[in-house]
Amino acid sequence: MSDLGTLASLLPTQRLSVMDLVEQAGIDVTPWHTTAEGRPVKNPKANPSFCYDWAFGSEKEGFLVCIWHGSLKLLDLPSGQAIVYNENFRDLALGLDRKAIDRTQPSEERNRARSQAHRARAFDRALQLSFRRAMPVRVIVLEGDRRQREELGKASSTVDARKLDTENWFMHAYDNDTGNVLLVRGVVLASVELPAAEGDVDAPLKTPDQASPELDRSKYVDQFSAPAPPTMREATVLLRDRSAAVREAVLMRAGGLCELCNEPGFVTAAGSIYLETHHVVPLADSGPDHPSNVVAICPQDHRRAHYAAERDEIAIRLTAILDSKGATMAHQSYAT
Repeated sequence: MSDLGTLASLLPTQRLSVMDLVEQAGIDVTPWHTTAEGRPVKNPKANPSFCYDWAFGSEKEGFLVCIWHGSLKLLDLPSGQAIVYNENFRDLALGLDRKAIDRTQPSEERNRARSQAHRARAFDRALQLSFRRAMPVRVIVLEGDRRQREELGKASSTVDARKLDTENWFMHAYDNDTGNVLLVRGVVLASVELPAAEGDVDAPLKTPDQASPELDRSKYVDQFSAPAPPTMREATVLLRDRSAAVREAVLMRAGGLCELCNEPGFVTAAGSIYLETHHVVPLADSGPDHPSNVVAICPQDHRRAHYAAERDEIAIRLTAILDSKGATMAHQSYAT
């Protein structure tokens, strides 16, 4: 069959359940059977915590993403013509973040934009990690009333049919600067098939616990708790009180990954994973010292959050990220 014929054959004709397809892809659906509070769900296939997501899975299981059939293209590659998917979900998430905090818009649209931004960011992270770990990606192909980018937030797309592609897809590109991705059906990128040489800057990144299996994964530090180097000189500075409990909660929430770029923190000489805690609304501006206002980010993103030309956009993104996580923390109190 020609690639054009294969593309046509990927058009789904049945409206299969998302949960069934996720399970067919080898991803655990046990969490679908309960609510976030642990109560049984009467109809797991309609569990709103999962059934509307755009990406599923983990680094252990592999990732599964939902892609509209109309967004698939034929592209000439060195190995021949292939079916590809080229998108930018990081940019989509940022646009939805802006809509989510625009108080001139109806609250229903802002809440929808916030949920869609969370799904877009999860989709972006799934492809980013798949590229860095050289992992195959499974794809659910969708057909129906697809909303355009400018319509998202105001409305949701409607799926009429979906199917699980039997072929593996492979990430051929992930642009760290822009977020652009190139996902290719059935063609392994040759450069990631071979083990990278030691010290190769293009090698797939490892999480801190992969790089050091003996590392205590529960131990995370930030700029206030990391041991000072022995050569550091003493200095007197003015620091506003920051709750150690808040910082610890945020570091544990991040789990060693920057909450902005999803890159792993580095491993310190003491064996801890280092990220920096950052108040999105500064304490000096009466921002709360609470996990709903604090993120754990890498040193590079921390500097960007303070000094980059796009720092306002970064604040918007961080606010949206915290909004998606804040509901579970809003009723907790933290002692200093």
